[in-house]
Amino acid sequence: SSGINAEWPLRPGNTVALKPSVVQITGPLIRVLGERYVPNIKAACLDALSLLIDKVKIALKPFLSQLQTTFMKSLHDTNRDVRNKGVNALTKLVTFHNKVDNLFTDLHSGTKNTDLSIRETMLSALHGTMLHGGSNMSQSLAHSISTTLATNIGAPEDAIRIANGACIGSLASFFGEEELLKFINDNIISGGGNADAQIKHGRAMALAGLFKYSPDRICKLEILRSIVMSIAKLLDSDKVPVCNSACYAASHVIIHLLKRGDDPDDCMQHLLTCLVQNCSHGTSNDIRSFANNMVHMISISTPGVDPPLSDQNISKFLVPLLDSTTRKIPLVRSSSESAIATLLQLNHGDEIVERVKGLLDNKSLDTLYRFLPTARRVANDYRTYSSHEDDLFGKFSSKN
Repeated sequence: SSGINAEWPLRPGNTVALKPSVVQITGPLIRVLGERYVPNIKAACLDALSLLIDKVKIALKPFLSQLQTTFMKSLHDTNRDVRNKGVNALTKLVTFHNKVDNLFTDLHSGTKNTDLSIRETMLSALHGTMLHGGSNMSQSLAHSISTTLATNIGAPEDAIRIANGACIGSLASFFGEEELLKFINDNIISGGGNADAQIKHGRAMALAGLFKYSPDRICKLEILRSIVMSIAKLLDSDKVPVCNSACYAASHVIIHLLKRGDDPDDCMQHLLTCLVQNCSHGTSNDIRSFANNMVHMISISTPGVDPPLSDQNISKFLVPLLDSTTRKIPLVRSSSESAIATLLQLNHGDEIVERVKGLLDNKSLDTLYRFLPTARRVANDYRTYSSHEDDLFGKFSSKN
């Protein structure tokens, strides 16, 4: 926060030591946020209150109403950093807030704000609070929110459709099973092929949200095959945002099925085949580089699966990925380098290379041998495993 760090005195403190000082700390911070201070001071105070919630939680119950009002006010701030800090604080507050309907009602109303940046912030806050406290929401309010989210699938703004997809994923974590099934069938997977690009993009982001935030619940609905077929159709789109969002959704389905260790109805294999095709896309470098980044995401998101993909699937990916390393477009080349380094798990040695090299054609094998020194350097960079490009839900906290 531009050099101002109001939370540093709290970090060394343990919970027992802080509890007697909760009133002396919390009150002044709330008062500062109620005044016309510059954004970096407000952001620092919101950080401090978030850390205080982490440390003492229940001890802040007497301040619950004031904190809720303060955090909600911050969501309307003109400064994006202040709004984002408010979202983070509110998401933590809801974890010990039992009577949540008033909060969710306010957030729901905020998603209809005429200001695009405020509307996006409200959807972000709705996502985080529903994911961590939605189970305490009344079903009537959940139904009302679901109606708004269904409408937002076709919103004219990209940012709203992306945030809306995250909200649909968090709603699915607690929504009634019958209502959830109807919502998905009516709004996401049963739409006709004549829908415009905005709706298709909104559906792809909704599918991604479902599998990033509530994959176990979705698999229990026994509609996985229908979902995979819907994603496959969206992957055929000639619109880059639609195709890439569907690729993002497909990758989250693949990650979940890899972690689960099964592939019902060959659903994962079907999506892997689609992803290989996007890695070798002939007309769009954006689609090709995005698909490469999704291979990277899959590889670093499944550390407990060894190996994350079969040798046959790895070799199928290597052919287009190795071809991409020879391309002049920097985005295509760099994305393929990270994908290959993590796909082959080169940070653990050449075991997978030795297993799959016999499955490659001569041209790909020659490229692999020439490229291996570069791939090893990429594999030994810790940043390769800490993040990946094109995380469409990346603006939301990793805890969300």
